[in-house]
Amino acid sequence: MDVIALIESLKRSDENLIQGSIELDKAIDHIVQLIRDTCSLYSCGSFASSAFFSITACEEVAKAHIGLFTDGNNPAQKGRNFFRDHNTKHKMAALPTVPMGDRLGDALGERQLQRIMKLAQNSGFVKCRENSLYFQRQSGILIVPKEKVDKKFARALALFAIEVFDDALVGLTNHSFEVGEITDSLFEAVKNT
Repeated sequence: MDVIALIESLKRSDENLIQGSIELDKAIDHIVQLIRDTCSLYSCGSFASSAFFSITACEEVAKAHIGLFTDGNNPAQKGRNFFRDHNTKHKMAALPTVPMGDRLGDALGERQLQRIMKLAQNSGFVKCRENSLYFQRQSGILIVPKEKVDKKFARALALFAIEVFDDALVGLTNHSFEVGEITDSLFEAVKNT
């Protein structure tokens, strides 16, 4: 399902996930902390954990962005709340506007940017999320997350998460502009590694 059609399918109600600018700012602060944690983990070489936090930040951005307008329930699929579905949140985070600016494409290169967008839109983030968190047996060998997630991929995910945040939430409140300066600084720090 196309991400815009998915968003349009969600039920509108008076019980939206986020109700008002105070709650939005509270969610924004939570997301910025996830982004800070992502960057801290990246800078200390914990690339798999950084990747996990990057994907989690993208999920939370989608919830905050769309949660202003809905409670996440889809009436066509009784009892299903899209805010509890990782794959759906990944699709909602990777809006077509994310790669429109030059900043992310310049930092990652167009090929890597398109790869990350496709991973988010086509269930790839679910596997990336699992690979960054869980050890597993593969072809008779125990594989740990640090063997699955390298510095380059963790960097790309961190920059992507920051851009997703900037694209979806910066500008919605005065507070979002203030913390947007923090995430812009983090973007530059990670970009230059």
